[in-house]
Amino acid sequence: MESELQQESHQQSGLRQKIKGWPRWLKWALCIVILLGTAAAAAVPRLSGNSLPVNVINIQKQDIERNVVASGRLEAVDKQEFFAPVDSTLMELAVEVGDRVKKGQFLGRLDTLELGRRYEQAKAELAGKQAALAAGKAVRDDLTLKQTKAQYDQAKNHLERIAFLHEQGAVTTEELESARVDLARADTEYQKAQIKVKEGAAAKEVSSLEAQVALARQEVAQTKERLDLATFVAEKSGVVLFVGEEKGNRVQEGTRLLVVGSDDELEVTTGVNEIDAGNLEVGQPVQITCAALPGEKYEGEVKRVAAAAISQQTSAGDMVSVPVTIQLQGNAENLKLGYTVDLAVTTMTRKNVLTVPFEALVNKDGHKIVYVVQNGVARERTVDTEQGNELNDIITSGLKDGEQVIINPPPLIKDGQEVTIADAGEIR
Repeated sequence: MESELQQESHQQSGLRQKIKGWPRWLKWALCIVILLGTAAAAAVPRLSGNSLPVNVINIQKQDIERNVVASGRLEAVDKQEFFAPVDSTLMELAVEVGDRVKKGQFLGRLDTLELGRRYEQAKAELAGKQAALAAGKAVRDDLTLKQTKAQYDQAKNHLERIAFLHEQGAVTTEELESARVDLARADTEYQKAQIKVKEGAAAKEVSSLEAQVALARQEVAQTKERLDLATFVAEKSGVVLFVGEEKGNRVQEGTRLLVVGSDDELEVTTGVNEIDAGNLEVGQPVQITCAALPGEKYEGEVKRVAAAAISQQTSAGDMVSVPVTIQLQGNAENLKLGYTVDLAVTTMTRKNVLTVPFEALVNKDGHKIVYVVQNGVARERTVDTEQGNELNDIITSGLKDGEQVIINPPPLIKDGQEVTIADAGEIR
């Protein structure tokens, strides 16, 4: 034993002699290697032992909500829009975008003189049609037939007397020919009257005139409506949201000129991705916040979920979303039309349920498992869950209130692994 110690001592002495002959930089490198080795050796017992440091969470019952978040701009539920009823000129414009207006306030007008002339012309044409109709109704085919029959008989008798007198030499041939022409004329009128009676011509004429009067009345109503629409008056108090033209401009029929929105009722229409939209229903509560009003919270409700998704082209490609309308409920103090707001739609609320963070769940062989810490040992536990929110799932079986589970379990952890709790927190 002594000889072995002496031999080891001689070897160490020889090594020290060799090191003395090394360059200084090589000696420093050797020192660094020795220090690193010492530090690693000191750490090995803690890292390579059987106990594995882990972070755990205390499982407990809590109320849980699932929310769909989105954002959009405040719009008026009730809007009054003004369009040009005909090609015209914008003669007056009394408001600008952002102006607050009162019910009955004058906003602007088109060229009402020209529209007034068209209205008066339409009334004159209606009066002419009505006069023609009255005259037509005064005509009766049966009376006309009797009158023309009497005129025919009279002309026939007159011709017979003239013909007799002509034979006696009492009248000239010209008078005889004139009597014949009168009879022919009376016969023609008599034949016409018979045809009219047979075909009901007077009734048809009256029907035609009545239709013309009806069309004339429609034209009067239309020109009157256009004249009224050419003057813009606010039906309700609100805010001017849009002005489409400048005073003096020529505008075409159908051009949108003004929009006034009432800020008594506000809503937001936004696009929700197709996955989240499947959880939305009319009537769900919505929490609304606004960056312009920090600290303020407002309430709303889902008013409409579109029955179809729409696709929009963006810089990132096609974006598919479902239009959803949220209507504000109750107090909307300090909110202004056009403000951008953030929306949180509550799609699910569960009271007093056991939950587990997603970070604690592991998929293994088609099942969900967690690692429960019991007496310093990790125990593998199969659990059943329901969909929760963006942070937690709901536990339906496999865990009890108050148990500790490992979050973000290390990949090499196994059932029965000794563990050391590095951090313990409460479930979020």
